[in-house]
Amino acid sequence: MSFGADNREQPVTTAIVLLNWNSGDMTTECIRSLLKMTAESYEIIVVDNGSQDGSVEYLRGQFPAITILPQEHNLGFAAGCNVGIKLALEKGVKFVSLLNNDTVVDPQFLTELERVADEHPEAAVISPKIYFWDMPNRLWWAGGVFSLWTGIAKHIGRKEVDRGQFERNADVDWATGCAALIRSEVLEQVGLFDESFFAYSEDLDFSLRIKKAGYKIWYAPNARLWHKEGVVCRKNVGEYLRKFLSTRNLLFVMRRHARRIQWLTFLPNFVFRYVAFYILLSLVRGDYRSAWAVVQGIFAFLGTRLRSCGGLPSPASGGARRIHVRVCADKDS
Repeated sequence: MSFGADNREQPVTTAIVLLNWNSGDMTTECIRSLLKMTAESYEIIVVDNGSQDGSVEYLRGQFPAITILPQEHNLGFAAGCNVGIKLALEKGVKFVSLLNNDTVVDPQFLTELERVADEHPEAAVISPKIYFWDMPNRLWWAGGVFSLWTGIAKHIGRKEVDRGQFERNADVDWATGCAALIRSEVLEQVGLFDESFFAYSEDLDFSLRIKKAGYKIWYAPNARLWHKEGVVCRKNVGEYLRKFLSTRNLLFVMRRHARRIQWLTFLPNFVFRYVAFYILLSLVRGDYRSAWAVVQGIFAFLGTRLRSCGGLPSPASGGARRIHVRVCADKDS
C-alpha cells in the first residue's frame, strides 16, 4: 500500500479519490475503513473542496502520508473528482476508484472490485453493493437502471432488505458516483466528469458516454460498503439545492443523449412523475423552498443556451448563478 508516494516506475494498481467538504471527522472514519482493507496496491487521494472548518489541517495531522489536495473553493462533485482523477492518471494507475467520504467500506471492498474488473475486461466501470449506514441490512444500491424514454434513473433494490436476491454479477445501465472502480484507459478515452453539471447526474452522463463507447458497467455484489446518505449535503446546505440541480441536470442529460422521439415519452413522465411528485412531496413536508427549487431548475435549463458543440453551460449561468454556489459536494443520487 502507498500513501501518496510518487512511484512512477512501479505505480500502485488503484488510486482511491475522496472528496472532503467541511467533514473531516467523517472523512477520517472513511479512511480508517480503507486502511483495514485486504488489498495492498492502492493509494488514497483526498481532494478538499474549499472546507472552512479546518479539515485540511485536521486530516494532515491524522494521516500525514496521504495526499491531500486543498482547493480554494467548492468546485462541486464533478470538478472536485476530476482534480483527484487527473493526479491518479498522472501516476499511471490501472484503476481509479471514486468514493464518497460519507461511507465505510468492507475489508474486501477493493479486492472484490478489482477481481470483477479482471474477470470482465469488457467492463469499463465496476459498481459495488451499497447499504444504508443507519439500516445496515437494507440496500441503497444494487446497480442502476435508466431509460431515455422515461428519464427515470433508479437504484435497483433500494430500501429492500438484503436476502441475497442481488448476488449475481450483472451488466447495469449506469454506475453511481458514490462508489465505483473505473479503468484509467477508459477515462483517457471517453473523458472525465463533465464539470458543467457541478453536482448530480454527472455520473449518469458519464455512464451513458461509457455505454456509447461500447463498454459495459458491471455490478459486483461482493464489494460492499455503507453510505450515510445526504449527511454532508444536509449539514452544509439544504435539500432545495439537491432538488434544483437534480432537476436542471436531468434535463441536461436528456438534451445531450435522448433522441427527439424519446422526448415525446419523457416529457409526460417528467411532468407528472418527477415535477409534480417532488413539488407535492415538498409541500406536504412544508419545505416550500425545495418545491420552488424544482421550478427554478426547469427555468435554469430553459434559460441557458447549450454550446453548439454539444457541451453544457457553466453552472453559474442563467438562473443557476445564485443557487449553485453552496451546493453539496458529496454524491447522493
